[in-house]
Amino acid sequence: MPQPTPRQQRQWMAWYFAHGQDITATCHQFGMSRSTLYRWLGRSAAQPQKPIRARARRSQTTRRPAWSLDELRIVCGLLGQYPTWGRRRVADALFAQTGTLWSEATVGRMLARMQPRCPVCQGHAGRHDEGGYALARDQDQLGVPGPALPRTRTATAPDPEVAALIREATALARRKA
Repeated sequence: MPQPTPRQQRQWMAWYFAHGQDITATCHQFGMSRSTLYRWLGRSAAQPQKPIRARARRSQTTRRPAWSLDELRIVCGLLGQYPTWGRRRVADALFAQTGTLWSEATVGRMLARMQPRCPVCQGHAGRHDEGGYALARDQDQLGVPGPALPRTRTATAPDPEVAALIREATALARRKA
């Protein structure tokens, strides 16, 4: 059912008061739910002179990210080195580097934040530009101003011993949490 106009709402409310304030009959007459009529009655009782208008459904408070830009850059560095890693592996490696335990859902939100445009390599659609990341890393090493890069290992392949330590530390931290 389309949203009724304020004039229709006034007419329906007048019908409600003219017919003995019968909620069931009014709802049946105009094909509306009881909760809608109760909502309109509450709004008209609070401000009888103003028309009954739909309120904005958008949240008035927005959740701020729990992570810092530095942590986002570390995630970008990890994805630059290991582009096939998912949020679980990234969360484990992030814990190993920073000591902060992030949930997989939070890391997933970080990855979603980076999807339109990465803050370090400026890659689009979740694809990290290794050339852009290498350029930013070289600028950082030379002291040229540019996006700050995370301090990460330069190993190209993950060390199995380090990966085992990361998994063990993460499992221990999750058991404690």
